[in-house]
Amino acid sequence: MNDFPELSVIIPVYNVQSELRTCLDSVINQSYLNMEIIVINDASTDGSAHIIEEYAAKYQLIKPVFLQHNIGVGDVRNQGIALAKGRYVGFVDSDDWIDMDFYQNLVASIKSNDSDIAVCGVKTEYNNSLNYQLRYKYNSENCITGEYALKLLTKSENYGCFITPIVNNKVYNADFLKNTNIRFNSARSFQDDFFSFFAILRSKRISLVTDTYYHYYQRQSSTTHTFSKRLVTDCLDTLVQIRDILQKDMCLEKYKKEYYSYVERLITSLLDMLIRKEQDSVTQKEYLKYILLQFSNHFTVSEVIDYIDASRIFNFFDL
Repeated sequence: MNDFPELSVIIPVYNVQSELRTCLDSVINQSYLNMEIIVINDASTDGSAHIIEEYAAKYQLIKPVFLQHNIGVGDVRNQGIALAKGRYVGFVDSDDWIDMDFYQNLVASIKSNDSDIAVCGVKTEYNNSLNYQLRYKYNSENCITGEYALKLLTKSENYGCFITPIVNNKVYNADFLKNTNIRFNSARSFQDDFFSFFAILRSKRISLVTDTYYHYYQRQSSTTHTFSKRLVTDCLDTLVQIRDILQKDMCLEKYKKEYYSYVERLITSLLDMLIRKEQDSVTQKEYLKYILLQFSNHFTVSEVIDYIDASRIFNFFDL
């Protein structure tokens, strides 16, 4: 194994034995090989651990870690960052996969542009790749500032382009993450939204890469594909944590428009998940009441109304 890899790829694993081989194969077979693959088993109860052991015995690139207790994907990724030896860091979810030149192209871009982050397009896959949705494709190679990218992330301005909060379609400069102390929160959902807000806010330069894709597999059992009160709590806790840090850093006033646009985006995403979940209308309305109650515990109408497109949220009140 290379003791000084240029790239550290962090793969959290929890109960994905049916998809894990596809994921690991796509990372191992990259055209870019100057890397370590940190595979962290988050106390899986299926056969995932055996698959990790099998691959670790066969490939020196793989550095396996086995946790005795489940801690959640955010904290697993934080452990991976602490273990990473690479100059750059990337994340792959264990039920997803990547194009063969994924890291070759992103590492080349982040190096040539001296960027803090490189980002590419995403394909959301359904039914084992028989159907997919192309999302967040960038039509030209470009390098943008972090402040401009924050507007694309939060949709606070309509620039006809969007940066997704998904962390997996990006490569990060490891020193940038270390020096800015950017880590995931402990929420079981929306941890990408927390991480991405501050990674993009604190970055100076971000590279956009064309014709390279991260393949995001949408499972029915995914936490982002089911609805629960825990999901509501995680969303609101994440938004409050972001607000508290902005206030602590005395920059909430400067980024008020971006922050409250992010509030709108996450709440709208939450409501959209509620609609797409196959439930009867009575249950949907009960969830909606719960969302409104919890939201009112953290935010006031006067606080957010000047910064959001209220019609986007009110559209959901016809449940």
